[in-house]
Amino acid sequence: MKKIIALVISAILIMVMLCGCGDTEFGNKATVEDSDYFLDSGYESETSDELSDTEEGSQNEALDSRKLIKEIDLSVETKDYDNYIASIRNSVSENGGYIENSNESSYSKLRSFDAVIRIPVGKADGFTKSASENVTVIRKSENVEDVTERYVDVQARIKVYKAEEESLIELLKKASSVEELLSVKERLADIRAQIESYTAQLKSLENQTDYSTITLTVEEVEREVKKEGYWNGIWNNIIKGFKNVWTIITSVFAFIISAIPYLILILAIATITFVLIRIFKKKKTDKKK
Repeated sequence: MKKIIALVISAILIMVMLCGCGDTEFGNKATVEDSDYFLDSGYESETSDELSDTEEGSQNEALDSRKLIKEIDLSVETKDYDNYIASIRNSVSENGGYIENSNESSYSKLRSFDAVIRIPVGKADGFTKSASENVTVIRKSENVEDVTERYVDVQARIKVYKAEEESLIELLKKASSVEELLSVKERLADIRAQIESYTAQLKSLENQTDYSTITLTVEEVEREVKKEGYWNGIWNNIIKGFKNVWTIITSVFAFIISAIPYLILILAIATITFVLIRIFKKKKTDKKK
């Protein structure tokens, strides 16, 4: 009986010890996992905050560094043509811009001026506002194109090609045969051609984004066009029609006057031809007789 009681007590003690060890192991495991969880959570929280701040800063920086091509089309009429053109040229110079190309023509004593003007982006609106003063604005439009992605892509391509260029230069130094040397040189020439091409594209984009393009058309008029009523518009169109008819008549008269020497020459040739034919016919008749 004593042995049985001893065995039961021993079994109970062993079970208690096993349960204690199991609880300890589980507790330790839970503690480690919990601590790892809290450490990871804290780390991730802090890291995510830092990433959020970084991403937000990057987004703001990206918005500020966008590459935009701005084009403005402006058409005006003025009676004070000479002074207006002079003021435009002065304004272009004062704003640090330049006239890319221009053309001046005249028709029926009235002149017109067409120009493509490049003005630094920050001063384009001020220049346009100044160019619209004391004249009648016939047309004004503005177009903005975002070329940021294209700009970044070109930059990235240049960087990749330059890295490859450096690698090829190193290979060129280590080339052990003529065939290998020629192969590396050929590839190097292609890479440098690509770098030059993309560098030219990058400079073109920088120029287009640094300077706004303003297409200006100036028409000289005897009377600036104003907002007018229905009947005034009809009357002005009638007057314009008479002016056009008179212009056609004067143009035809001028053409006839300028063609007189040619008409005299044609008449002289016709007269000489007629006289020669008569003489020839007369001689032929005399021979028959």
